[in-house]
Amino acid sequence: MASSSERQFDEVLQSLFEARTHDLRSEIWTARGPAPKFTKRKIRNAINQLLNLAEEALLRSKQSKEIIGNYDYKKQWHPKRGKGYGRSAKKQNFQQWYERHITTQNCVYVFWSPSSCLYVGRTLNGKGRPTGHFEKHWFGNATRVDVYGFDRKRNVPRFECMFTHWREPSYSKIKPASKKYYSRCPICDVQRHVKTEIKSLFRLR
Repeated sequence: MASSSERQFDEVLQSLFEARTHDLRSEIWTARGPAPKFTKRKIRNAINQLLNLAEEALLRSKQSKEIIGNYDYKKQWHPKRGKGYGRSAKKQNFQQWYERHITTQNCVYVFWSPSSCLYVGRTLNGKGRPTGHFEKHWFGNATRVDVYGFDRKRNVPRFECMFTHWREPSYSKIKPASKKYYSRCPICDVQRHVKTEIKSLFRLR
């Protein structure tokens, strides 16, 4: 049975097709009423709807659940539980905790407040650790940092991208894998295809 997002996806496509072919169909059926406006804005709005609907549908898929659940270990650090006063003290405490508990160089880290996702980031080859975000204006709201460790670097960007689709963090955006040997985010691939196809099928001068 098709999900609500899948049915809506079909409805948006059908609406675009009917608007684009109204004049052609009216040649033999004059009772179709006034022609609906078919503009670049209409196409742009439809693309945004289709991208969101595709994301909703794909996040429910078995493949997406397997990717989001595919990490080697997960650790948690809580900045508000006896970690000292001020950002410098918390940063020092986190660095000590990180050295003791994080055993891989490739990680995805997630800041929470408390159940709202603030930020999703990644570190590859031990560079770009989460302490760089302790000075951000939103860090004072953080109540937990989750760190997901990976033995295989190629899976890190895909996990980060999928997690961002899933949790929609307030202060970070989608960052698809850019290098050929990295595993690709299936949602970004589908959204890219949708956007390209719609622009091609419903092209305006």
